[in-house]
Amino acid sequence: MALVLGVVAVVGVTGMVVWAPAVTSTQAAAPRQCAQPDEVDIYLHDDADLSQVQAQVLATHQDVESVVTQTRQQTFEEFQRMFADQPDVLKTARAEALPAVVKVRPKPGASASALGDRLTRQFPAPAEIHRLICGELGNP
Repeated sequence: MALVLGVVAVVGVTGMVVWAPAVTSTQAAAPRQCAQPDEVDIYLHDDADLSQVQAQVLATHQDVESVVTQTRQQTFEEFQRMFADQPDVLKTARAEALPAVVKVRPKPGASASALGDRLTRQFPAPAEIHRLICGELGNP
């Protein structure tokens, strides 16, 4: 079973930054448009679990468009790019403190929320599921 890293809140917050909907004041009344499609992320403690979790998701969910894995080192590199202008944050960051991630993107029209619910049941604690759903994100 996949293990989850205890310190993932920072990455969850960074995911919110990346996935924040792109809405201007003139678009406020229009339907929300996001820079990225909905995604459900599975945070893992160990890179070794990435392939197994990826295969299980693909084998058991027909409403999945893609499943991409990201090692802990890749997560760290993404974190460094996202916080490049905040050296105080980067000083304390370490690759081993960030999770490996399985990024699951539902097919168009499929519910990312329902997919997240099913993944939560399929990968119970210590796995940690994060839903990055445009309509559920707050205004920037």
